[in-house]
Amino acid sequence: MVTTTNTTTFHNPSRQRRREWQRATHLYRDTKQFCIDGWENGDFGMSVTTASIDNDLYSAIQNQAIREAKSDYKKDGIVEYHASQPFAVNNQNWEIDRTENGSVVVGFPCISGWWYTPIDVYDDIADDVARLVDGEADKSRLQVYRRGDDWFCTFTVEYDAETGDETAIGVDIGHNHLLAADAETGESMLVSGREAKYIRRKYRSLRESLQEAGALRARNRVGNKEERRIRDCNHKASRRLIDWAQQFENPVLKIEDLEGIREGSDWRGVHSWHFHQLQEFIVYKAEQAGIRVEEVDPFETSQRCSACGAEGSRDGDHFSCSECDRGRHADLNAAENIRQREGEPCTA
Repeated sequence: MVTTTNTTTFHNPSRQRRREWQRATHLYRDTKQFCIDGWENGDFGMSVTTASIDNDLYSAIQNQAIREAKSDYKKDGIVEYHASQPFAVNNQNWEIDRTENGSVVVGFPCISGWWYTPIDVYDDIADDVARLVDGEADKSRLQVYRRGDDWFCTFTVEYDAETGDETAIGVDIGHNHLLAADAETGESMLVSGREAKYIRRKYRSLRESLQEAGALRARNRVGNKEERRIRDCNHKASRRLIDWAQQFENPVLKIEDLEGIREGSDWRGVHSWHFHQLQEFIVYKAEQAGIRVEEVDPFETSQRCSACGAEGSRDGDHFSCSECDRGRHADLNAAENIRQREGEPCTA
């Protein structure tokens, strides 16, 4: 199954339409805030329905706002939505079609009624749009939002992949190297973790110094800066991987199921390392690029020889096997083991 996320602009929507969409983004925000405040104050239970919502949004949009607010509340607790929110409808309440003159239009409810508005079909989304219009793919919820003077919509397309001639790529996520990837064509890549480890050491030292000085607010600001820099490292590493994978015919990424990866690790920084964030970035970017992702069992991928399966030994970055005398970079050996295993579809 291939899942891709598509974003495009609406083509020259009327002024009336843009005004209504703008109002919808504010009402969507107010609906979400109403739910958050109600749950926090105990005004109603978590099973709130559209009957409790008093605004002009279509019920399908109100329902989606309730679902998003519930997700935000369960994750973050009380939330203050200061900006307008992209409004959304689920997959059953929007349509995409082609007109007689060849334009592609997207239709969805808003406030006064359903709007059918042309979208710009760029080359990178043309195939997915054609699949949707021809009924050869499934669609997800639709999000509508404004950036500057333009209005955008985002939707996900899902369809069965052609399974022939796939190129399997194993990906190992670690700390000495953020990423190690091995393709069945024999090619490989490594992304160093040196910068990320330096960032962690630098900000850990700063936090300890500020903690001793009692500068708690400054300590919190340091933590935020660290998070941003690590996030940037993870974004760059995942982008490098996707760009590299796209050179192969029909690539399939295989990654470890990271649940429990921190347990038993002999690296003291493993409990604060953003393994899962990097994995999420890989999956998200792979979906955007139309690359399928599978999760595999991580058991002993670092301990076993990828050539013969015997237990080997690691000395720094070097892995050696006494059974078959094979030697290889340890992280690439793990990536090769991951590539060889059967996986389960992974979704973001």
